Amino acid sequence: MSMTAPEEPESGQEPAAWALERATDELYDEGDPAVVVARAWELMRAEQDLEDERHDEYDDPDQGGEG
Repeated sequence: MSMTAPEEPESGQEPAAWALERATDELYDEGDPAVVVARAWELMRAEQDLEDERHDEYDDPDQGGEG
């Protein structure tokens, strides 16, 4: 599954449902929805960074990847 890099949205866009749910769980006592949405975007960026790192590992010739 290929994911595009999540970036800050233009007005009207929301982060993925999984990120909103996780951010809501983490910030259950936060009253400002904008803070929860900002955290959701952070979670999406962190997930993309992790996925990119995994991909880079397989492409690293020192690690037996393609290079």
